[in-house]
Amino acid sequence: MGSYNPLVFVLGLVTAAGVSGVAYLLAVARGGDEKALGRLYGPLFFTLGVFSLGAVAQLYWTNWAGRPVPQYTELFGVATGLFAFMMVLAGFYLYQGLELKALAWPSAFLGLYLLQGARAVLDFGLTRNPPLTALMWGAAGLASIGILFYAYSRPEARRTWAYLGALVLALMALGAFLTGFMAYYGHIASAVGGGG
Repeated sequence: MGSYNPLVFVLGLVTAAGVSGVAYLLAVARGGDEKALGRLYGPLFFTLGVFSLGAVAQLYWTNWAGRPVPQYTELFGVATGLFAFMMVLAGFYLYQGLELKALAWPSAFLGLYLLQGARAVLDFGLTRNPPLTALMWGAAGLASIGILFYAYSRPEARRTWAYLGALVLALMALGAFLTGFMAYYGHIASAVGGGG
């Protein structure tokens, strides 16, 4: 039996972040007080970021189910590390009630990495379901880039950006959940020799 594969854990954290982001953005779009929502959701985003830092360490230090597969370590490790960094910062910014403008710029560049990850998944046929995984990476990239537009929009336009962001994050969360859900069983089946 091979060693532990942390990928499902990472996908669970991405799912949780996506679902939490949807809830936050829908509350903002419906007129919720952004400072109060930031105090409510900030600690959750911060905690997801801290756990993701642990997951990225596992991704780099774990021999994927007993066999090295550097393309997955590269794809998921880099993105998870950047995701963790941004989640920690987002949690801090929201909790402190800070403007998101400074955070939006690195987030937009992170989005470009994520879009490149979606391209790599499709070009090289990575994972057992490349279109679904590419949906996750592509939606995550668009959401990261969208923070820039959200942060710099006028207050009356923020509602529209919040709804669009919630939709994109819902697609990301769905892609992460389904990829992780299928990988969970598939990794167990592979580890015990049943294929999958």
